[in-house]
Amino acid sequence: MPASLQTLVWALAPTWMMDRCARTIGDAFTVTFAPSGMKLVLFSDPDAVKTVFTASPEIAPSATGSSPLAPVVGHSSVLTLTGPEHMRQRKLLLPPFHGERMREYEDVMVEATRRDMASWPLGTPMRLHPHTRQITLEVILRAVFGVEAEQMEPLRAAIAELLEPVRPSMVLRALMSRPTGARPTGAMGRALDRLDALIYEEIDRRRHASDVEQRADIMSLLLLARDEDGEAMTDGELRDELVTLLLAGHETTATSVAWALERLVRHPDKLKRLVAEVDARVDGGGEEYMTAVVNETMRVRPVVPLVVRLLTEELSVGGYRLPAGTRVAPSIYLTNRNPRVYERPREFRPERFLGEGSGPETFSWIPFGGGIRRCIGASFALMEMKVILRTILSELEPHAPSGWRGRRDELIRRRAVTLVPSAGASVVWERRA
Repeated sequence: MPASLQTLVWALAPTWMMDRCARTIGDAFTVTFAPSGMKLVLFSDPDAVKTVFTASPEIAPSATGSSPLAPVVGHSSVLTLTGPEHMRQRKLLLPPFHGERMREYEDVMVEATRRDMASWPLGTPMRLHPHTRQITLEVILRAVFGVEAEQMEPLRAAIAELLEPVRPSMVLRALMSRPTGARPTGAMGRALDRLDALIYEEIDRRRHASDVEQRADIMSLLLLARDEDGEAMTDGELRDELVTLLLAGHETTATSVAWALERLVRHPDKLKRLVAEVDARVDGGGEEYMTAVVNETMRVRPVVPLVVRLLTEELSVGGYRLPAGTRVAPSIYLTNRNPRVYERPREFRPERFLGEGSGPETFSWIPFGGGIRRCIGASFALMEMKVILRTILSELEPHAPSGWRGRRDELIRRRAVTLVPSAGASVVWERRA
């Protein structure tokens, strides 16, 4: 199709376009955006994906630094930095997301879920996605800043205000022009100013707090972190990492939880098996099926459609020689559905991840990206999904809405850079006996 039409379809229905291209062209194809002329070369063969993810970061650095996201998260964010600067920030960010430190947030996740569940209606359809967004936002605010619910409201309002103006038309405008790196203007710019003011105020307050060394929140840990030269993060670096964690750390997990329940209510046998495992866990049972459900949800309904690398040198990928300057994009959506890897790839079958040796493969299950830039909060997100699902299903029983809406899968809709359920994951709840 003409570049102008490609641009429009990509902005409104990226998964339809990827499915169509994969079906008619194959594992490798190019999308061209007009009038900028920018091109994306997409791959979904695991060997090609491996080539991109294992390429030297000097040859295939992240393209996020030249994307419209960069002025929002900041040019000191782990998402936008490349080379040694990226590795420095990554090492400083790793400690809060490891082992016992991460499990300290489990009670926070349970409390936030139960607090929101108290207002859920019974016996009538409810859009779940807005509620999972509230839950994960509270979790990330408490985990990052260590503040209680009543202290969150200004931050919560600022984040909601920042995300609210994002419309498909904005995505379309971004695709039609080459990124300038300029800070957003208008409503989004004003919202970002308010969020920044709150974050810098909290950074200053925390730097002078007497108990900072005793606190377990991520912000305090980052304030105390030192690199190999003994240098701490500047206020600007802290701001960029905190904004990155706030935006990337709640929207994606919230959407995955919503997709999981949207899938489960349309597969009652899978739901029944998961609930039985949740109940058995009280008596010391495991979480094998929960893990399989989470993995399969993120396979068949990934939240982010692709990742992009901007080549600085020629690289051979999937039998094609790509010149320097190429934007090469492993397609998360298509790789996770590659029919040569997965039997009946469109079906929701958690059982495919059960049994020894049946866990996700590194380069054919890539909801968190891959290589040295794999999502730093992946373990946190997986744990949070399991805790929220376990908490909900131990108290409430979900059903699909009656009528045709409950029989048909919810469509995949674009929301900014994420792929969300078209009806907000509509669910009917009943109190469990």
